[in-house]
Formats: sequence, C-alpha cells, structure tokens
Amino acid sequence: MLRTSMITLLGIFISSNCLAQFSPPGLGKANTASWFAIGLEQNLDKNEMISSATYFGLGRVSDPDDYNLVKKQSIYVVNEEVSHRFHKNWKYAVALSYRWQNRYMDTPPYELDTPDARQELRIYGRFSYLNSLGKFDYSFSYRPEIRFFYNPDFSTATKNTQFRSRFRGKASFNLNPLKTQKIITTAELLFSTTKTDNWSKFEYQETRLCLYYSVAFPKQKITLNLGYMNNLLGKSSITDVHYLALDIAIKNPF
Repeated sequence: MLRTSMITLLGIFISSNCLAQFSPPGLGKANTASWFAIGLEQNLDKNEMISSATYFGLGRVSDPDDYNLVKKQSIYVVNEEVSHRFHKNWKYAVALSYRWQNRYMDTPPYELDTPDARQELRIYGRFSYLNSLGKFDYSFSYRPEIRFFYNPDFSTATKNTQFRSRFRGKASFNLNPLKTQKIITTAELLFSTTKTDNWSKFEYQETRLCLYYSVAFPKQKITLNLGYMNNLLGKSSITDVHYLALDIAIKNPF
C-alpha cells in the first residue's frame, strides 16, 4: 500500500510533463532482464529550448540460472527531468527520480530477501555537448547523481547514500530524410562511492552498451523505441547481463 501510494502521488505531481528515448536502469546481477516505459515529452517555451520529460517504467529479471527475462518483477521507476538547451551545442538538465526495487536471495530458489525491497530517491544533473555530421547526430554527456537508499518502512538502509558519476557517448544515424527512423547507440561508464559508516573508494563499477531502433509517428505524436542493452558489471570478475527494452514516448500532447 505504501509503495502504491508513493508512486500514485508522484505520478499525479508530474503527470503533465515529458520523455525521450532512454536506456533501462541497471537491475543488478542476472542473466537477462526486460524494461518497459511510457512517458510524456512537453516543450515548455515557444522556442522549444526548455522541455520536461516524465516517465513511468517497469523492469523484470531472470533468475541467475535461467534466461526468462520476464520471470520476476524487479523495479518500478517514476522519473521527472527538466532540460534547457541554452546554446546550439550545449544543454543541461536537472531531475528527480523515485525507485522501488525488489531484493532476491543469491541462492536457489531465489526467493525474496530480507528486507524484501529497497527504496531509492535520486537527484541528478546532466551537462551535454551536442552536434551533428551529415546523417549522424552525436553527443557527449556527464551526469553526476546522489542516491539515497531506504528500507520498505523508510528506515535508512545499511548502504544508505551513493555519489555516482556517469560518462556517456551517444550517436544516432537517420535512416530517412524526415528523420523519423533512426538507429541509436550509446556507451556509458559508471563510477561511484558508497556510504555505510564511511565512504568507500571512488572507482569504476560498470559499463552499459545500448543499440536502439527508433521510429516516430508525427501525426500521432508518438515515438517507439526498441532496443538492447549489454550491462557489464564489475572489473576482474565481470557479470554480463542482457536487456530487451521498449519505450513509448508521447510528444507535446498539450
């Protein structure tokens, strides 16, 4: 009930805002995972330089010993982001995100752990450089974020705070003159430090590689994005997780 109420309240608060193509969140160690999201993208000024993006997403995972990517519910996400393209090649964004993620045991039969879930409140920014070359659009971005973790009853989790830095390169290739069909690729490196009693060493944690096909329907104000993400967790001992992702973005409905 508490989880449902929190998501409902946040959804009401941000329901008039927006979304663009995005990659799934990391869901931890698994063989396969799936991600679905639906959201709204709305320009907030006449020059279309300020926009708001809102989405609600669901993620599911397999057990460590099978490949059923929709077997178990993993995460619920509500995300709100406001961005400002203040120059032809430069853009910044600020965002607030709430997440509820189920926790499962590492040993068979992989039932819910104790506590059975973790709540997260995330605040982040993004600073991006954008450009184009012929049919290619590309960007480079830095995203700092602070994450606060809580148990299901809102008590503070053992690992309670994390500062994370994300460095991403993105390129899209337009498949037609109207730019309604695209192939999109991204590569992202994540570094973090986590607080228990003290802060851990700030170091590399994972890599996320994505490949998407995007198709826009201008008359319907809808964009569909179907993609794959390969999540490489760890350094010396690497866990390789495969994601199938689909999102639906409704652009400027108001």
